Amino acid sequence: MSSDPPSEQHVANDRHTLSRRQYLVSQAMLAAGVTAGVGSGVAGAQSESSIQNTVTVDPGEQSEQAVPETLFGRLNEHYGDGTIYPGVYSLHVMNPTFWRVPDYWFSDAIDTFYDVDRDADLPYPWERVAGDGVDVAHRTDGDRVAGGETPHGAVGYPRISLGSADATGGLKQRIVLPDRRTHSYDLGVSVRGTVDSVMVALTTLDGDTLAETDIDVSEEWTRHEPALELSEASGDQYTGGAVATVQTPYGQYAVTFTAEGEGYFDLDFVELAAGDAVNGKFNPYTVELLEEQNGTWLKWPGGNVTSQYNWRDGVGPLDSRTPRFNHAWQGMQPNFFGTAEYLELCEVADLTPEITVGWWDNPPEWAAERQILPEDAADWVAYVNGDADTEMGALRAKHDHSEPWNVEHWGVGNEVWGSWQNGHTDDAGEYATGSAERTGFDAYSAAMREVDDSISVLASGWDPAEAAAEDNPWNETLLDELDPSLLDGLNVHRYQWGLENADAVEAWKTENDADDWDYSEVMVMAATQLGDQLAGLGDLADEHGYDDFYVNLSELGIFPTVASGAPYPGPETMPGAAYVAGALNAAIRETDTIRWVSQTWVPTKSWVPVKTTDYPPDPNPLRPDGSVTGLYSAVFEGDAEWHSVDVAASGAGRDLPDTGPRVNPEADVSYVDAAAMRNRRGKELAVFLTNRNLRAASEVTVELGDWYAEKAVEIVRLSPAADERPLPHELPTSWDEPTNHTVDHVVREVTADGTLSLTLAPASVARLYVDNDRGRADIVGDNGVWPGLDGVEDIPIENERKPGKGPKPGKGSKSGRGPSHSRSDASGRND
Repeated sequence: MSSDPPSEQHVANDRHTLSRRQYLVSQAMLAAGVTAGVGSGVAGAQSESSIQNTVTVDPGEQSEQAVPETLFGRLNEHYGDGTIYPGVYSLHVMNPTFWRVPDYWFSDAIDTFYDVDRDADLPYPWERVAGDGVDVAHRTDGDRVAGGETPHGAVGYPRISLGSADATGGLKQRIVLPDRRTHSYDLGVSVRGTVDSVMVALTTLDGDTLAETDIDVSEEWTRHEPALELSEASGDQYTGGAVATVQTPYGQYAVTFTAEGEGYFDLDFVELAAGDAVNGKFNPYTVELLEEQNGTWLKWPGGNVTSQYNWRDGVGPLDSRTPRFNHAWQGMQPNFFGTAEYLELCEVADLTPEITVGWWDNPPEWAAERQILPEDAADWVAYVNGDADTEMGALRAKHDHSEPWNVEHWGVGNEVWGSWQNGHTDDAGEYATGSAERTGFDAYSAAMREVDDSISVLASGWDPAEAAAEDNPWNETLLDELDPSLLDGLNVHRYQWGLENADAVEAWKTENDADDWDYSEVMVMAATQLGDQLAGLGDLADEHGYDDFYVNLSELGIFPTVASGAPYPGPETMPGAAYVAGALNAAIRETDTIRWVSQTWVPTKSWVPVKTTDYPPDPNPLRPDGSVTGLYSAVFEGDAEWHSVDVAASGAGRDLPDTGPRVNPEADVSYVDAAAMRNRRGKELAVFLTNRNLRAASEVTVELGDWYAEKAVEIVRLSPAADERPLPHELPTSWDEPTNHTVDHVVREVTADGTLSLTLAPASVARLYVDNDRGRADIVGDNGVWPGLDGVEDIPIENERKPGKGPKPGKGSKSGRGPSHSRSDASGRND
């Protein structure tokens, strides 16, 4: 049996696991505030002026490799307790199997919706409802219903003993429920005891009962699954957010279990799901947004959680799964969302799965149950892909999944070069082929491929800009030491953190005669460099004999540290959205190498604890970076095969000074960034543009050439809602409708000389869809921008074409991903 780590060791480990993301993100957010000031540095354009840019498209030069729809993935990671439950999986209670977490793992950082004092007897965050003559105890006699064996803490069940006929007592948990969607909730609970019955209720936080039912009690464990219907909503909405405080569409409640009269009752294995949960399991908001924003693949189980995730903890019946502490992000994971549930979600939302296996073959004794060896990785592949007549396939079939899932895409290790990662190393050779102390990637990949030789396996690469800054030839070493038969590509992460702290930002501003908006522009425009940096990995792979090597930009985000009081260009803002557009443009331009991209977090990364103010970011799913992803991916809903074509941007620009390890000095970078692609039949052309200037609109001339002269073009622009300049980096303030970004949709005509002029507001993003053979506007049926819970489905399309050339309804395009979308002609009418 493993021994528990000493508290000093755990604290040190926490500093590693929390420092990179939580610390830097928290510093950025805490420093940012929500107010805008006026910069004093040298600006590329004054607030009231405009700039000019030219984008030249050369459809004659196109990529051999098709632009893949896998540029539009998402990361699904277990951040604390609430991100997955109920952000993804509809479980509205925490710690459902009553695990008593060790004291030295317990801290204020554990995510809960409410401040809950730790009870001397009840497992956190359960609370007692007890008067005189009532005793509450946590029993660990092995007679429980649920929860596998854990070497840490104690999994058990609570016993509530009532000492007299007039005693009343029990326990409760304060929760949030999606009462805007549904008033129906499905409860599951195991009960035994000597009292006659237990009253289960959903109440307001003040104790007013809104739904209740009686459960008969016997002296043997009995499973009860009643439905609870709220008589009305609580009227008390849950509000949270680290960057912006937003009222969510979730009401505040408590679930209570109480009894009267002398005797006792025991409780275990509590489930509470929304009545409208998809397949009884999944948050409909999440499924809807994955569909509406045309997500194409989903990475799981992380992220940092990968390094500590043992797949066996999350398979089989829920009552047999072992809860684990989340050492990467804090929190108690019941493991109800495991392999089968993840793959079911992928099926429901039509997502391609990619599973990442942890690389932690040498954990200390206290974490022995987290060890992941090549045979563990091979067994996971066999469990997922093996026939039912194999050992692991038979285990899967025993778990009610007779058919294999046939997952093709796998990775080994997450950011294994980082000191915050469990099992990390700074020696690429050790990770690649092992050492006297460690087992290398080559052994994992070989074991996994021996089970299924059709899979692809990616190694944990390092952002080449960051690796160069650290003078570590990480990626070169992997490519040099690994055989191409064992390595299909690299998982690389790009987070734009900016400079280390607010003082460093102030020094940078002084050194460069710059202001806060200059700094934000540099952060956002650095995405332009990403394509060349990752394409360099493709060149290295070619030199090392890799025939079909590719890069998976499997985590993408912008969370820069800013100066005190400065605006924050994070993913919740239009500058952050422009950064994502620049990264997607880079991927489209370098599609021969960059074939997969995953934006960090599923769209409803919505669960922020009240008591935690430094992470994670805002709960509002109406982030403009998500709308940008949808704007791009909507083009891929049809069956057309797209190829990247050459594009050049010129005109107004700025220098990028040295700004940390991910921003290389570069002169005269165009404010407007662009990518373009043409479908295989050589007709329609899609052009993506973003203006990264934060002070001025750009008057952009797009040179399309004679081939597209006088052709219809659909234009969708995503712009900041604010007209204040410099752009104040507004944050979303509503779950109901977009508040910090707007979308407009027009149909125009390319001029006779093959050019098109349009205005791009600061930090705006545009998509042009040019038709070449129908003589009318070809409208993409879904522009990708989610209208919000109360939003209007169809944004009116304005027709600006010449008289006599009014558009007709375009040909439909439906992908089969999620509900089909109506198509509109340029007058806004649906066909």
